[in-house]
Amino acid sequence: MNRALTPSRRAFSVIELLTLIACGVLLLVLVYPSYSSQPVRDRSRLCSTRLSQMHKGLVLFANDFGGQFPIPNKISAKTAAANSQSGNSTANVISYMIFNTYYSPEITVCPDEANPNVVVKKDYRYGTMDDKDWNDYWLWDPNFSADITKPGANVSYAMLALLGARRTAEWCDSLNGKFVVLADRGPKDGAFNADSQTNKRHGDASDWTGNVMFNDGHSQKLTFNAESEKLFEVNGDNLFRVDDLEKGGDMWLGLFGATDEKTTTPYWD
Repeated sequence: MNRALTPSRRAFSVIELLTLIACGVLLLVLVYPSYSSQPVRDRSRLCSTRLSQMHKGLVLFANDFGGQFPIPNKISAKTAAANSQSGNSTANVISYMIFNTYYSPEITVCPDEANPNVVVKKDYRYGTMDDKDWNDYWLWDPNFSADITKPGANVSYAMLALLGARRTAEWCDSLNGKFVVLADRGPKDGAFNADSQTNKRHGDASDWTGNVMFNDGHSQKLTFNAESEKLFEVNGDNLFRVDDLEKGGDMWLGLFGATDEKTTTPYWD
């Protein structure tokens, strides 16, 4: 009687099993970091995209207003005074841009935001017919806040301080690829501070990693740590420290409260 031929079966040896397990562990070690860090990279990329949208909004405004970016006191000094962060403050600039639909309130909050005081403004007021308490002279929502030291702030990002020669020279569509006008916010006075909330985004508390938006529309991701010889410097200038109010090349970025022609109140966390 002929018997059907069947392949012989051989069990794995202990050494072979251990080798397979070791290969699996090695593969997991090599692959897992790329997967685990993917959400961080995605949030950082989204953060950069939001900064880009904010700058594009400024450029669109400039196209219709002689190349200048919005200056709240010139648009409506009366509306600008209605905000507790009055004048040419960060809150007034960004609130004006939202009101005129250059971007939405979600764009102004970083997806990696670490400060619990900063939230998307869900109740932004657009002056609709059913808003009974809307004042006729308001040209944007005056309740929008950039004060990150208190609950209810609505902005994550730093903006150029609108005073001194920097406002005249660069708060416009200058196409200057060496001058930064928007960025992830940094620590007080451009001095490294491991306890700052700003160090807890896109990295860890041992360094500051952030996106910066240059006035020609390109962005760059930078990393600084306490050992850096040129802390927060771009083209020789510290982004988060006022070096010279009248120097056109001084890139002083932050979240600024009440701002007039010569003074401002910066907020740091």
